[in-house]
Amino acid sequence: MEIRYKRDLNSNYMILKENCPAAESYEVRMITENRIYGFLPCVIQRHEERTEYYYEITGRQSMELLYERRKLNFEQLKELLRELLRVLESAQEYLLNPDHFVLNPGSMYLNVKSEKLYLCYYPEFKKEIRESFLDLAEYLLGKLDKGDAEGIEFGYELYQSALEPNFSLLELLHKYAETKKEVPEILPSPPVSSVSVQEEILEKTGSWKNFFKKKSKGPTLEDYVAEADQMGRGTALFIKEESIPETAYLEKVKRDGLFLRSLSEEYSDFQVKEGNFLIGKKKDSVDGCIPAATISRIHARITYDGTVYYVEDLNSTNGTWADQVQLNPYELYPLRDGMYLTFASAEYEVQL
Repeated sequence: MEIRYKRDLNSNYMILKENCPAAESYEVRMITENRIYGFLPCVIQRHEERTEYYYEITGRQSMELLYERRKLNFEQLKELLRELLRVLESAQEYLLNPDHFVLNPGSMYLNVKSEKLYLCYYPEFKKEIRESFLDLAEYLLGKLDKGDAEGIEFGYELYQSALEPNFSLLELLHKYAETKKEVPEILPSPPVSSVSVQEEILEKTGSWKNFFKKKSKGPTLEDYVAEADQMGRGTALFIKEESIPETAYLEKVKRDGLFLRSLSEEYSDFQVKEGNFLIGKKKDSVDGCIPAATISRIHARITYDGTVYYVEDLNSTNGTWADQVQLNPYELYPLRDGMYLTFASAEYEVQL
């Protein structure tokens, strides 16, 4: 399964390519002719030797990126299970095989405000839904908030239940999606949201396997809190550029990492030393904050592979440009000294 991303004038797409012409089928008609609750909207382009499935991801963010630095608490996990249950029940109503859902965090999308879940239904994908859910449950365990005792206990119990042979996924979700106090009625499927909002990314958590080495209840939670507080947290680095004589450019200044010089006095410069530097307007979720209305909450990312720095647009609303080239979502573009980066309306010069 080959995945690429594309931006056109109004929308962003995740594209899955199959190296053979797709036959007309019931499933293809259902996902392209209907707007099913929790399904990523899909259109298909057929070619002589291949078929491409275009899934619209405008205004949504992948679970993998959303929880890259974010902790998952009890209520968020419960709501995620409720959403998954609703999507599976929608598939059941349309007589669609749930084994074709791609339950990979990189292909699962959420809306940052509503936490509504959107899944990729790919007819060519064939993996038993219970196996896919077990992998997903293991991933979610690694994203639990260490200080949330209820969430840890709940998540571990969910994972243990998923390990049981021949479990029913729908029954399991019905059991764990129920609330202890109020059980809200499942509402009819609302229309597909077109709100363009970038997702929050908070602090990265450790491996779930470390959560459950000890089963003691009281004291260990304090240890978890202490450990979480000591973990490295991305912080914005705002460096005021010193006054440099006009002839300073004649002598190459050696810098530790990559420097982004703002071409506007309104925005700060950024010193990029780490290999994963997030840029956006959500100050507590990024390393470099650009407080502009045109900037998405999580707009772009700078990465370093040991030799080259790259810029990557993170499915932003108003786009990212490297010199005059507009980037497709999640496209890694190599940076060079002297080039210009434009995040929506904010322009920077790259200095290496």
